[in-house]
Amino acid sequence: MSDLGKAISITASAFRDVTDKGGNPYILHCLHVMNKMKYEDDEELMIVAVLHDLVEDTEWTFHALTNHGFSKRVTDLLRLLTHDKSIPYMDYIGKLAINPDARKIKIQDLRHNSDLFRIKGIRDKDTERLKKYHKAYLYLKEYNQ
Repeated sequence: MSDLGKAISITASAFRDVTDKGGNPYILHCLHVMNKMKYEDDEELMIVAVLHDLVEDTEWTFHALTNHGFSKRVTDLLRLLTHDKSIPYMDYIGKLAINPDARKIKIQDLRHNSDLFRIKGIRDKDTERLKKYHKAYLYLKEYNQ
């Protein structure tokens, strides 16, 4: 099995019974972000994209991913993309913005997470989250090193 196939399989298994805010299988979000990276012609970016929520939202660890044979580049990018809740959100965005690969993936993640058609009814907390995502998206889009 290729590393990309392994990443998809791990993600599908980890999110097997998880749905998004619209009630759709969560794996579809991960696959959507991954598919946006296929135009980069870089399989490792696709791997990171499909795994981007794994450590943050499941019991998986960076150590386990390393043990499964994923490269240092993959795990380093995942570390950047994994939000430690003890760090303010915009500080996390600022840190990952420095890396162009992490920036590309996070932009696609934010775009998909901001799609109102994925949500069943918009509540006040959804509006606040969308404002936060929009601010992060603009920061990343306008980022210049």
